[in-house]
Amino acid sequence: MNVEEAKRIVADQKELVEEKLSQNYIKRDVGDVERFLRIPNVLAILGVRRSGKSTLSLMLMKELKVKFAYLNFDDESLFGITTEDLRNIEQAIYEVYGNDVIYLVFDEIHNVKGWELFISRLRESKRIIITGSNSKMLSGELATALTGRHSDIVLFPFSFREYLRFRNINVENPISTRDVVTVKVALEKYLEEGGFPEALIIGKDQVDVIYNDILFKDVVFRYKIREMGKFKEFSRSIISYYSSEVSLSKLAKVVNVDKKTIDLWAFGLENSYLIYFIPRYGEKLKERLTFNKKVYVVDPGVVSRIALRARDKGRVIENVVAIKLLRENQLKGLYYIKGKDFEVDFYDELNSRLIQVTYAVDKVEEREIKGLMKANELVKARELIVVTYDIEGKEEREGKEIKFIPLYKFLLKY
Repeated sequence: MNVEEAKRIVADQKELVEEKLSQNYIKRDVGDVERFLRIPNVLAILGVRRSGKSTLSLMLMKELKVKFAYLNFDDESLFGITTEDLRNIEQAIYEVYGNDVIYLVFDEIHNVKGWELFISRLRESKRIIITGSNSKMLSGELATALTGRHSDIVLFPFSFREYLRFRNINVENPISTRDVVTVKVALEKYLEEGGFPEALIIGKDQVDVIYNDILFKDVVFRYKIREMGKFKEFSRSIISYYSSEVSLSKLAKVVNVDKKTIDLWAFGLENSYLIYFIPRYGEKLKERLTFNKKVYVVDPGVVSRIALRARDKGRVIENVVAIKLLRENQLKGLYYIKGKDFEVDFYDELNSRLIQVTYAVDKVEEREIKGLMKANELVKARELIVVTYDIEGKEEREGKEIKFIPLYKFLLKY
């Protein structure tokens, strides 16, 4: 690619970005990420495809009121470019935006082989945002070249709080009966529709498009998968296990492929942020590695559209709680606990919380509470919580307080 070709692409994308900047967007709950750009640095915004990474990048630039250059490497015009082409693209950026541009936004730059050294060089004098739908993009040369000199966040589709903003429901702390009813109605829709911005604008069928893009662009193409039929069967099967323990060995037999292949496919789906595996808590590292994991899906809209089995309300609620915890903990310190005669859905190690999730509307079953107490003997958590559908209150057991929190309150306030 010569400089003139690169200039045309950069200029075309510049026009699109200027149009996007004139639009209003939903505020995302990502904290003070601007701090990562106060000095020359690389901020990586990672997450599932179509979760709003590009939009968040533009929102940050708009809020900072700075001059910046933007380039989306998912553009078909840039397909197949090499590291040698990046030099011409850099020159084109300066010719289109000016030599004084300090802020650079690169969408999906990991599509270019060898991109790490390009970013490493630019980072010495620029403030850079890169986005990607590949969780391992920071584990290679970039991490080596920028040890301690990059920051990253994982962005999910809309949380319930963000969903309310999108729907223009200005009730983030419902108190009155009317407000509570409004929020509960919205919650039912959120559990069905999910939070992919594009699907909320276009329609729920768009979830199918997003799902297929993830499969083909982020997994099949990247990992050179050939057995398409079996892979699609596996993907749909593992999504159907949402909020459940999953044995990849058993799935390998069901799909009729070897365990090594299944491990690669599962790795690809997790690497694309479509699914998340939460390990079982074990006091020893070896135990954590050998136990089966539980699988969760990035968005309730994907569960509604893709899962093979009928929707199980209790499992859907558990999945939403899992994604909230993964979002807030940025994928760190989350386990489930299982003993001979009890199980607790989540041990939030970072915040020292044991969390049980139940679709309870009038009474919480005794086994849920007993499970919390037995798990607490292992981890000595600071807080014991039961997330219910519609029960609120407190109870003391063995000198320990247990909080019962309705799902809508947990999603909005905890």
